[in-house]
Amino acid sequence: MREGNASDSAVSELIGVLLLIAVISLAISILGVTILSNINVSQVPAVSFVIGYENSIVTIIHAGGDVLPEGSYRIYVDGTDRTQEFVPIPDSTPFRPGTALELPAVSSPRTVMVVSRGNDGRETMLVQKYFP
Repeated sequence: MREGNASDSAVSELIGVLLLIAVISLAISILGVTILSNINVSQVPAVSFVIGYENSIVTIIHAGGDVLPEGSYRIYVDGTDRTQEFVPIPDSTPFRPGTALELPAVSSPRTVMVVSRGNDGRETMLVQKYFP
C-alpha cells in the first residue's frame, strides 16, 4: 500500500479554505454594493396642465394629477423665472387640480414652462408650451 505524501493533504485543505474565503468575500461585496448603491431618486409628479395666452394674460390651469406643494415648482416665461408674479402667488398656495394661475400684462410670450423642483434642488420639466 502506498502512503501519500503529507504535503498532499495540506494542499487540498488550503485550496478549500481559499475557496471558502473567496465565496464569503464575494457575498459580502455583493451585499455591500447593494446596500451602499441605494440611489435617492426624486419622485416626479404626474400632472396635466392647460396653458393659454389671451388678452395679455398667461393662464396655467392644473387639469389633473398630483398636487404641487408651495415652492415645489417654478414657472418660466421666455426662460425667466416669473413664478412670484403669478396670481395667486404659487409659493403661498398649493397648485391643485382645478386651480388657475394667471400672469397679467405679458406681451406675447414665446414659451411658458412649468418645472418641478426636487428635494435635491434638481429641476424636471413638467410641461412646455410654445406660442407662435
